[in-house]
Amino acid sequence: MNMKVTTNLDEIFLPRSVAVVGASPMEFYTISLMMGKLRDHFYPVNPNYREVHGVKCYPSILDIEDSVDYVILALPAQYVLKTVDECIRKGVKCVHSFTSGFSETGLAEGIERERELAALIKGRVRMIGPNCMGICCPRSGLSFNPGSKLIEGHIGVISQSGTFAQGFIHAGRSRKVNISKMVSYGNAIDLDCPEFLTYLADDADTSVIALYVEGVKEGGPVRAALEYAASRKPVIVLKGGMTKQGGRVASSHTGALAGSGETWATLFRQTGAVQVDDFEDLVNTVIALGDSPLPGGNGVSIVTYSGGFSVVQSDMCIKAGLEVPQLSPSAVTELREFVPASGTMIGNPLDAWQLFYKYGDNEKSLKDVFRIIAAEKDIHSIILQFDVIRFMIGMWGDKAEERLKIIADRVLEGCLYARDEKGKLVLISMFLDPYTENGLERKLSIDFKRRCESEGFPVFSSLGAAVKTISNIYRYTIIGKGRLLKAG
Repeated sequence: MNMKVTTNLDEIFLPRSVAVVGASPMEFYTISLMMGKLRDHFYPVNPNYREVHGVKCYPSILDIEDSVDYVILALPAQYVLKTVDECIRKGVKCVHSFTSGFSETGLAEGIERERELAALIKGRVRMIGPNCMGICCPRSGLSFNPGSKLIEGHIGVISQSGTFAQGFIHAGRSRKVNISKMVSYGNAIDLDCPEFLTYLADDADTSVIALYVEGVKEGGPVRAALEYAASRKPVIVLKGGMTKQGGRVASSHTGALAGSGETWATLFRQTGAVQVDDFEDLVNTVIALGDSPLPGGNGVSIVTYSGGFSVVQSDMCIKAGLEVPQLSPSAVTELREFVPASGTMIGNPLDAWQLFYKYGDNEKSLKDVFRIIAAEKDIHSIILQFDVIRFMIGMWGDKAEERLKIIADRVLEGCLYARDEKGKLVLISMFLDPYTENGLERKLSIDFKRRCESEGFPVFSSLGAAVKTISNIYRYTIIGKGRLLKAG
């Protein structure tokens, strides 16, 4: 069944005005909001200040003359109930409590405080939290990360953990992870995972949903929301607390029931959500789903510069549920025309290391390799392993930057043809050594990576990560949801 939980949260993600209770010159919500789009509709509240960074500061939410849509609580737990009561009297639409000190403590005092808070807000105001980072929305300007430049994107993020939510923002600095809407919802005494899932399922700004969940209070609404969301767009899930020990930690983190790992894995399979193993896997998969076509099958071709790697790469694919089909005789014949026979492997994987250094005007290159492989009917995804910049610098010295640009032009031309003309999923693997002392190597690696990402090609730090990502996307495709998405 595709039962829908009716939830429109536009007023929460796109508020017209925001207040922070507990504002101060060093408080990070205050700094974030004063730097962003909501700065002209932002109200600091703290009786200890008359102004914060030149903006009038109010002693109470009730002292603000204008209406306030969204309130962030950044104050000690003992003041939360009184402040929420004032928010209700003010007519606030949503309260987000960053404040912790509730049921997640496991202490009787915190559990009772949360019970009283839930009773206070019921039917009177919506609440996110307590014990969470709240909302980050580039379109409206809501943010919890000072100094981060937020670019509107297509990835919706729902996270029970604030740290995982922040991880997506940090990933946006180094990789093309641009979010549409994000929420960290913590203890979820009111708004919970099902409401956010349903909202993002219908959100026109969101094309793929990343979900991190530790536990829930009720299983039925989560099942319905997962089923509804996964029928409309990809839902990629990382479940914290899959082991007995992890479940114990998860329960103490947000006070939710973690449940058994086997039960959750079954739930994800039945509803069409794709479960991944770790945070890197989650980020990699949603990035690749953003700009890439869905593979029509599980056939993978790997273009590499190493015969030794070829053996390991094939094993990786098979273990991940993928296939490494042989190239057709016609493709092999065509490749033999310009791939030197000595020191190479003309097949799949294709070890054609000499072509990684071809930059002459009239030379066939990696562009032509992509053209030939993309025409193969049994190949649905292509991985390019491009870990050769260090060797290029060693060979060419001060000519390396100029020649790499030529090679990059041809590589990207081939990748674009394979993706846009032939509908292949194309991923690039390039090891970025954080410890390299060679400044030119670092610069050229980053330049190449950014060029690939600017054209919508995901770049992975290892071949294993690229293989795992293809496996995740293929799992999404074979349950039929991918074709439903692409059909509109």
